[in-house]
Amino acid sequence: MNRIERSVAKILLCFFSGVTLFSCSSDEAELQFSEGTGYVSLNLNTNIGFQSRAVNESDYQNLSNYTVQILKDGKVLDGMEWKYDDMPKGMIELSSGAYKLKAFYGEPAFTVSRNKMYVEGESTFNINNDQVTASVTCKPVCGKVTVEFDSKMAEYFSNYSINFKTIALDESSVAWAKDDTEPIYMKVENNEQISATYSLVDKQGKLTTIDKTYSLSPQKHLIIKVVPTVSSGNLGITIVVDESTNDQNVDIVIPSDWI
Repeated sequence: MNRIERSVAKILLCFFSGVTLFSCSSDEAELQFSEGTGYVSLNLNTNIGFQSRAVNESDYQNLSNYTVQILKDGKVLDGMEWKYDDMPKGMIELSSGAYKLKAFYGEPAFTVSRNKMYVEGESTFNINNDQVTASVTCKPVCGKVTVEFDSKMAEYFSNYSINFKTIALDESSVAWAKDDTEPIYMKVENNEQISATYSLVDKQGKLTTIDKTYSLSPQKHLIIKVVPTVSSGNLGITIVVDESTNDQNVDIVIPSDWI
């Protein structure tokens, strides 16, 4: 079998084997290594991690939706940005040096949403007159927040809500109103301390605010449950927080003249 026949056979093998790589690599012996160059093959995976009816996760698991880039010194190389399905079918030749592989789906300017996310992955690789494989796993940059107001809250308060702030939101905030049901997806850093301002309006229209902070990381789900409590003539609320680790009970007493 001559060299052309071997190459055709190898392409057919890649096609029918169902591998997840962007391309099947040739044997190093068949690649022509010019001085100061090398070859890279690329591999993309996803790890979404959320289960929610609010976000169609199948869109984020579909590799065809992703944009793929190769960057050097922080800039996308000319001709090195593709949709996943348009990736080159063979090895990619690059000059020796350090590179970054980046893949993403969604809007990079994402900060907060009820029905979408931004998913991204980055990895670095080096070319040094050799053949390498660069792999990247794309993950959401956001955490998920759900608030559950107990139905008895309406017996004591005419209105109640929580305003959340994150680093990405800067001076803005996002509110969870008393009748909201869909989760909020917030762009956060690892173990970011997000702020939550509780606003409680009693039946006479008096407003009280309570400031709290919670830890939230990408792919983590923060669940906040708020229940009214009445004890010894005092009205209060109990906040149960699940940060996907341990529940935390926080009792907050409100002056008795609220009842």
